[in-house]
Amino acid sequence: MTKQPARWRARLRALQWGRIAAGLALVLAIVAFVPPLRRAAADAASKVILFVAAPLAPSVGNFNSISANTRIVAADGSEIAQLNGGQARKPVTLAELPPHVVHAVLAAEDADFYHHGGVDLVAIARAVGANLRGAKVQGGSTITQQLAKLNYTGSQRTAFRKFKELLYASKLEQQYSKNQLLERYVNQVYLGHGAYGIGAASEDFFGVTPDKLTPAQAAALAGKIRAPSQLDPRTAPAAVIQRRDQVLHSMRKHGWLSDAELRASLAEPLQVQPAKGLGGQPGPLGGDAAHFVQFVIEQASGLDELGGSPESRGKQLFTGGYTIETTLDPKALAAATASIRDTLGRPGDPSTTIVSVQPGDGAVRVLTDGLDTAREFLVATHPRQPGSSFKPYVYLAMLEAGIDPRSVLDSGAPKTVTGECRPPYTVKNYEGHGGGPMDIDKALAESVNAVFAQLAAKVGPPAMQKVAERAGIRHDEVNPPRCPMALGGLDRGVTPLEQAAAYATFAANGTYAAPYGITRITDRRGRVVYRHAKKTFPAFPDKEVGVLNGAMQGVVDHGTGTAAKLDRPVAGKTGTTENSQDAWFIGYTPQLATAVWVGHPEGAVPMTNVHGINVTGGSFPARMFGSYMKAALAGQPPLPLFTASPDELGLKPFQGTFTGPPSIGTSSTPESTPPTSSETTTSAPESTTTTRAQSTTTAAPKSTTTAPAPTTTQPP
Repeated sequence: MTKQPARWRARLRALQWGRIAAGLALVLAIVAFVPPLRRAAADAASKVILFVAAPLAPSVGNFNSISANTRIVAADGSEIAQLNGGQARKPVTLAELPPHVVHAVLAAEDADFYHHGGVDLVAIARAVGANLRGAKVQGGSTITQQLAKLNYTGSQRTAFRKFKELLYASKLEQQYSKNQLLERYVNQVYLGHGAYGIGAASEDFFGVTPDKLTPAQAAALAGKIRAPSQLDPRTAPAAVIQRRDQVLHSMRKHGWLSDAELRASLAEPLQVQPAKGLGGQPGPLGGDAAHFVQFVIEQASGLDELGGSPESRGKQLFTGGYTIETTLDPKALAAATASIRDTLGRPGDPSTTIVSVQPGDGAVRVLTDGLDTAREFLVATHPRQPGSSFKPYVYLAMLEAGIDPRSVLDSGAPKTVTGECRPPYTVKNYEGHGGGPMDIDKALAESVNAVFAQLAAKVGPPAMQKVAERAGIRHDEVNPPRCPMALGGLDRGVTPLEQAAAYATFAANGTYAAPYGITRITDRRGRVVYRHAKKTFPAFPDKEVGVLNGAMQGVVDHGTGTAAKLDRPVAGKTGTTENSQDAWFIGYTPQLATAVWVGHPEGAVPMTNVHGINVTGGSFPARMFGSYMKAALAGQPPLPLFTASPDELGLKPFQGTFTGPPSIGTSSTPESTPPTSSETTTSAPESTTTTRAQSTTTAAPKSTTTAPAPTTTQPP
């Protein structure tokens, strides 16, 4: 360990530093004050700098084999994918490329590549000047320096990294020809949408091999190198054309295009191929894990351990040869895929998303958007309207307000409520049916909108929103909370992943755990570069969650979710939005919480005659939950869910405005009669079960099952 620094010190002492410094000072003066000699002086200075740095540079003997695919493995160690840009790399030689393709890359990134020694002082001076003037930040890295960064130094923004980059660039310039370096660059550079190299990008974006690219297409691809994610021709065509035209003008400036070619290229329309699916080369699980792989890519792309920007992280992720260890349960994923295929696998059927999270830990055991692997975005992380699957958060807000769930309210509809709802809010039950007096637990089991609208008017939208936020449901920063959120009317919506993690909080006695898919990342030498730290915090008191758990068991036992029954204790909630545009079942056991969503990802499309029925949360979603969870939990012992009695919380009967008999424990008449309004808002429909009249007697307390206290937690 001590020989290498000593050797470097000896080499440094042997250099004639006085002459070197004087020569560099003269060169810099020429660069600054003698424009006609600026380029020649800068090129000479760069060669001097690299000559001085060369003795200090480490070996680059593995340059030809440094790039490697990244492996993604499941929780059991089995490989599920190799990241290679979503398609096979298509290496090309410089001889195969038309001159205008090579010139486009040079014009975009390093026009003087064949003249400098690997460091371009003019480009550095120009970038520094622009940055000092407050203009858009520019870089001064040459193609050689970019190769050094891609293959050796990474993208951390430190002065030491830039110094190492210079050292590696000096070695690369010594050991490889300009043509070899440029050929490596055009095959390795990231061009967006998982495409690495000009060969893969030309086919992905334009559907042609690189030798068929027009000058305009070549300029569009070369221009993307600067910001491949932002300069996406499919999502930002105007920005891509603007950058393309800059590259074309630079090509003309350097004599690589004629005036006629420039005019024709500037006029050429930007015609891009439809996008293909993202992901990697599938492993033994085939395409079933494609959506989970995409989820892992999204998570890894946000890790600073892989680079300082989205572009650099993307490059490292796909070319760094990492091993990404994940939380995926292959057996459970196979069960989820089979459940979807057996239930809604016909052509024209709506899509299905299934997400499972481990309670108390946050590990995402399954994440799949079903049988369609070509979609560019994940429904699992895309907000949709939750319908009545939002009612458990209203229930918890009710408990926090001190209201006993055995209170009896009128469930008839349509019903207009006031209280905390401004303006007055009118709701209907499913298909307009009313049901007479009903306690709140039964209203949750049968998903009766009229009862929960009254609760919303009592506890208020801010209280409901705070409960949902503590469960991990993000709120909309622009629009204020409103009463319709009690029945799932949200401005932003919720994602299946958020719902699975939130319901996992109920299974974990009130402890929220942030969901994650990556446990550890190691580099090609086996060194750990990232390790996940579990993030949990106590979101709700365990006894309040215990009361909710008992009520939500009723949803499956005798309510709208009976199709989700298992051979073990299970709780859950259905959800259906207006016109059956979104259908949910979210349920949980102590070992696993699962959200099932059914709908059309492209928008709010009614699901009214799917296999002969109108889709609700209690139909296909509940059925798929049941069949999937039976297989996913096979071999695991049945465990009881923690429940508690309302008597343990010191609750009081509901006191509010409703039509019907008084709440339990009261003999007074209601405070007021709900006003009628012509400005009615129709709530989301829910169950196919019409609410039934019920006696006003008090329901018996729920039984209490003891459970251990939550595990170690930390603040949010």
